[in-house]
Amino acid sequence: MAKREIILESTEYKLLLIGFGDWLQVLNYATVQQHKRQVQHFLKYQEQNEKYSIEQLTATDPTAFIQTKTTVSNSTINKIIQSLKLFNKYLQQTNKTQIGFVLERKETTKTNPEWLTKQDIQRLYEAIQPNVLGIRDEAILGLYYGCGLRLNEGKNIQLQDIDYTKKILHIKKGKGYKERFVPIAEKSFTAIKNYVDVARPQLVNEMNKNDYLLIGANTGKAMDKQSIYIRIKRLVKIVNLKQPVGTHSLRHSIATHLLQSGMKLEKIAAFLGHSHLDSTQIYTHLKNESK
Repeated sequence: MAKREIILESTEYKLLLIGFGDWLQVLNYATVQQHKRQVQHFLKYQEQNEKYSIEQLTATDPTAFIQTKTTVSNSTINKIIQSLKLFNKYLQQTNKTQIGFVLERKETTKTNPEWLTKQDIQRLYEAIQPNVLGIRDEAILGLYYGCGLRLNEGKNIQLQDIDYTKKILHIKKGKGYKERFVPIAEKSFTAIKNYVDVARPQLVNEMNKNDYLLIGANTGKAMDKQSIYIRIKRLVKIVNLKQPVGTHSLRHSIATHLLQSGMKLEKIAAFLGHSHLDSTQIYTHLKNESK
């Protein structure tokens, strides 16, 4: 279903929204359009209450707006709050107003991320079969555990994105269309290179050549997300792990293991492609757990 278009009447609000979007882009924030849309909803609500200028807003207006969101989850409300906090920061830094919005995050029941121990990860590697698909499985683990990629990031890796000299992956379109460079650890690099040299040539279709790294066994085309997930679940089933495991839990696992090994949170955030440290803080509660 298409999202209902929001049309602001106030010229001042329209200009503020454009300026807010430009400010977010200059500071390299992710999900710019999402933040703009949340603020647009907020400004439209002010218009409905006959407030058409920033000078008419008060510190408690965001709270009144949020109180109208009675049918949405606390997680969604927190996303709205994050957008309004950024909007408030933009207004303050650009001297549009000195009003400070009063905003408090809602408690959520969000569970801690699923992650595997180093021993569990080792068991997955040991379950890999010594054949073409097994070589590809090892490369898949190298991408999603070793390099901590998101599902789409690994799926979209192409051959030219691998720097074999520096042992670096170039992620061209990460979350929020941000690019980054990810170092490849030796074990993962060996697995990926072995797959490219030995297994991939046997999987690619000569009639349908492409540059994607991960190639489907039957199609000769790029593996789809479901196929990647199935291969990981196959390894999980072999070693009889009880917890749900997918590409994201592999990503959570490497983040947790890096933190346990003493890597600074800022470096882990850069490695994972997090725009803000808040997204990486979820791993800190695991620091003192067994390795």
